[in-house]
Amino acid sequence: MHYLWQILAPGLAVCLSVVGVAGLLAFAGERSRRIALGLAPLQRLALASVCVLALLLNANAWLPGYAVFYTLAVAGLAGLVWAVLRGRGDPLAHAVLWTFAVGWLACALMVGLLDVLFATRHLWMLEGTNHDLVFFYGGAKWAMQHPLAITQTVVDATWGLGQCGDGMQFIGNGCVVQRNGAYSVLGLASMFIPDAGPNQVRSMVGVCVLFPLLGLLPGIGGRFGKGRWWPRGGGLALVLALVCASSTTILLSIINENIGTAIAASMVAMVVLWGLTPMASLPAKWLMLGGVSGCIGIIYGEAAVHACVLVALAVVVTARWKRSWRTFFAGGILAVLACVIVLNRLLPELFASYVQVSGIVAQSSWPSWYIHNRFWWWFAAPFAGLLMTGQPAVNPEALVLGMGLMLITALLAWREGRWRFFIGLLLISGLLVAYVQSQGYQYGEHKLVQMLGPAWSALLVWLLARRGRRRGKLEMVLLVASVLAALSAAYLLRARPIILSHMPSAVSHSMASALRLPQPGDEVVIDTAAVTDAERYVKLDFAIVELHQRGVRVRSAERGQPAVGYSDPLFEGSLAKATSPDWLLVLRQGGADSVTHPGMTPVREDPSFSLYSLRGGQLPVVVSGRGWHPCEAGHCWTAGTFSVETFVPASCKGARLHINLEAFQPPAAGQIEVRVGDVAPVRQLIAAGEEIDVEVGPGRSVVTLEPQWSVTSPQALGISADARSLFASVTGADVRCRIPDAVVE
Repeated sequence: MHYLWQILAPGLAVCLSVVGVAGLLAFAGERSRRIALGLAPLQRLALASVCVLALLLNANAWLPGYAVFYTLAVAGLAGLVWAVLRGRGDPLAHAVLWTFAVGWLACALMVGLLDVLFATRHLWMLEGTNHDLVFFYGGAKWAMQHPLAITQTVVDATWGLGQCGDGMQFIGNGCVVQRNGAYSVLGLASMFIPDAGPNQVRSMVGVCVLFPLLGLLPGIGGRFGKGRWWPRGGGLALVLALVCASSTTILLSIINENIGTAIAASMVAMVVLWGLTPMASLPAKWLMLGGVSGCIGIIYGEAAVHACVLVALAVVVTARWKRSWRTFFAGGILAVLACVIVLNRLLPELFASYVQVSGIVAQSSWPSWYIHNRFWWWFAAPFAGLLMTGQPAVNPEALVLGMGLMLITALLAWREGRWRFFIGLLLISGLLVAYVQSQGYQYGEHKLVQMLGPAWSALLVWLLARRGRRRGKLEMVLLVASVLAALSAAYLLRARPIILSHMPSAVSHSMASALRLPQPGDEVVIDTAAVTDAERYVKLDFAIVELHQRGVRVRSAERGQPAVGYSDPLFEGSLAKATSPDWLLVLRQGGADSVTHPGMTPVREDPSFSLYSLRGGQLPVVVSGRGWHPCEAGHCWTAGTFSVETFVPASCKGARLHINLEAFQPPAAGQIEVRVGDVAPVRQLIAAGEEIDVEVGPGRSVVTLEPQWSVTSPQALGISADARSLFASVTGADVRCRIPDAVVE
């Protein structure tokens, strides 16, 4: 039952807050003739939904999410009650109730699909083909508890995760790539699940199916208020909204952890759907489109350009169709005005962000595929998508079906009188593709597919919805929709093995539960000696975000390894800042274990971790430092000179560090130099199965062991193919107190 609630709650929160409040605003608009004049009920509801989204995103900038989200939920409930009282005979009330119910159903289906894809029921966190989920998970938590329009110093002081760009978060003013709006949407979706984990937060992107559904809503106009609960064409609208929201290009964004891009792309689809739909009031339509573009800019800054270009296309096509310069200028002015009003303070920040992002991505390499193949294959890209790290990134079957769907889109656009929009979108896409292709712009390839792909899917979906109204055409429409769905299903089947290959770096629910044991103000020392590569930095980054957003502080030793994870530059050597470590978290992977963990029963553990209580800072802690190879089962090899870091509480009198090691091929009368901090080193004769015994003082100490001979590798000695330089195999290290004072087992 709890798992079912996790699937239902995100859609309930979003539909209640957006559709319910939009209904309330639309009902209120009826009292003003100036507002209601020329607006059909469904257009009034659509315009109200844009106002609610703009209000949500801007309010969360200045107020904590819990104040904004729950207020909207209460107002939304009032809107639904009002709709029920007015009854289904009223077109607006009927539309509000139907959109809420069907939107909730669609959201639950999409959230459930993503839950299954990422094994949310079994894992707290399983990564896709990128590592950006850590940003959006942290951002969603921040949006719920704090306002987003804050300085970087406030974020750093509150969470201790550095400032924007330091590695661990992209929150607040002045951040490269504006993502704050995405955090607001995810925070809203998690309103009824306050302890949602990263997998759940990512699955909440499924609620964005509401945007294509709202985009299709005006096309069902005139079919509400007839006394029937299910309007004619409503079932097709639901199917097409699901197909649009699960297109390969949106799935690409989700699986690649580009969560902000996925949310923005869903709203881009709504822009296209509204841009194609004839509406009774053109001024209201331009305000709707401009307002949505502003919302997209708040959600994900880079997407604002694509949204504005599509709005401009809608204005130009409409003006050309009406042969009216007045429509052209009025539409452009109203759309720009609405966009600027919604963006307000963020407008100059977006311009600055574009410049910074361009400089960053120009110096980086990204997985790419289309720019290395035949140019005409780009025509299939909006429907075939792109599977990052897939081999190949696009399979031949998807290319063939993608080309076929592009031809079907062209044919339907001609027959439905939307050929101007089709040609305009084709021209825009062609220009952008030509730029990416000519510049070899690797970063631009997947971003182009992610942003323009949903626009093309929305165009085809709108044409299918319009075609489906005609007698005898429904079978053809469902056939094309099934091809779109099959492409998405095949994409998921190809992506699933890639996702499951990341299981070793996944975080279990038991580890997530253990991370909730430390209390605000506690210090947790994390030992990563037994994890390497992705297993190390993924688990470490998520553990740090989870602990720090709860007011706990993480400490780690100085290992002297290249920074790989986002947290490495911030927390390398942070044990030096420790005052009284309360917990030790040991991360593990298959076939390896740390040799420095204490000889006691952990509070919580599973094969991937162990959490030890240091009894409120009363027990000493030992962690490996520089010069260590990744640990193996039962021992850890060192590369040469290596260090061990200790923290000894004041209650531990006469503390001594014991290190059990066996040197690899030491020379006769070989010696080890042992140095504790800046104290003069002591030399000790090494023998097989040696134990190093050295006194350490209270607080943090760095104990360095240096061989007095040149270490070599098994390969150099002809023993094995192991090319690592090996000094000693360490089988254990611990601090023992002479007088354990307050510590009694």
